[in-house]
Amino acid sequence: MLATKTKLTIEAAKTVAAICETEAKKRGLRLVIAIVDDGGHLVLLHRDDDAQVGSVEIATLKARTAVLFRRHTRQFQDVVEGDGRLALLCIPNGIPLDGGVLLKVGDEIIGAIGVSGASDEADGDIGRIGAATLAGTTSPHAAVTRA
Repeated sequence: MLATKTKLTIEAAKTVAAICETEAKKRGLRLVIAIVDDGGHLVLLHRDDDAQVGSVEIATLKARTAVLFRRHTRQFQDVVEGDGRLALLCIPNGIPLDGGVLLKVGDEIIGAIGVSGASDEADGDIGRIGAATLAGTTSPHAAVTRA
């Protein structure tokens, strides 16, 4: 049997990135925003003028970490900082820093956003604001496809 799933579209990614960009500008931040689909593949990359170039890889890695491990990257950071679980620093294709946030429609993970360029806390806040734009909605920003 074929399953029906909700797919992240470029339109949805643009909407999320625009919300994040607006909030970052309000705070005077220059950020990189990476949005990946549910397989961890890059859908959209936004780099503000004068954002540090190193944040391109970090934002992308934060998004991929969130979607591949099916949790916000803040959870990894909390375990490293709180429990001293330094082994989490070695997870392949993972980064334990806030700023990787799942994109969900209902309970279904459709992708993730990674934000980098400010403090971990600010990166996470911006990512959560962007993710909230998709929470609980499937239209018009996400398309349903057969997989």
